[in-house]
Formats: sequence, C-alpha cells, structure tokens
Amino acid sequence: MRVPANMSDEEAKQKQDDLSTYAETNGFHLATVFYEYVPGAQSAFTELVAAVKRAEAKHVIVPSYRELALNRSLQDAMLTHLAYATGGAEVISLDDGS
Repeated sequence: MRVPANMSDEEAKQKQDDLSTYAETNGFHLATVFYEYVPGAQSAFTELVAAVKRAEAKHVIVPSYRELALNRSLQDAMLTHLAYATGGAEVISLDDGS
C-alpha cells in the first residue's frame, strides 16, 4: 500500500480497513499489509513477493493496481513477476477500474 506524504493517517487507516473488510468478507486471511512510503520505490513489493513465496499464498489484495505503479506497463510487469515468482499468486484489486 503506497502512503504518499500528503496522505493523512485517517486515509491510510481507511485503506487498510478496506483491505481487512474485503479479506474477511471473501473468506481470506489478511496476514500482512506492506507499506511503501517513498515515491517510486519498490522495497515493499520485493518484501511482498518474498512473503507470498514463503507462505505459499495464492492471493494478494491491493487497494488499486496503482499501488504497484502509476504506469500500466510497469503494473503489468510487476503482476507478471509476482505471478511467476510465486507460482501463480493472483492479485485482486479493490478498485478494478484503476
């Protein structure tokens, strides 16, 4: 979950709550939320991939694909990398119109 400098604590909490609610409503267990505070950085994504592999998780929930990257081509590359590196983990976007 990207947390830009201009995002309030309340907005960040709401995003996290949305993830938790979706997970609970759809029978998933929300194990960890990864936060990215630096614009353009991918350290949280790298940690996410490692955690999904370790746990052999099958699903990743994001508030929006824009949490991965602003550019659609980079989003697609990151989704492909995640699926390949984890044996096919599926990414679910709460905002499928991203």
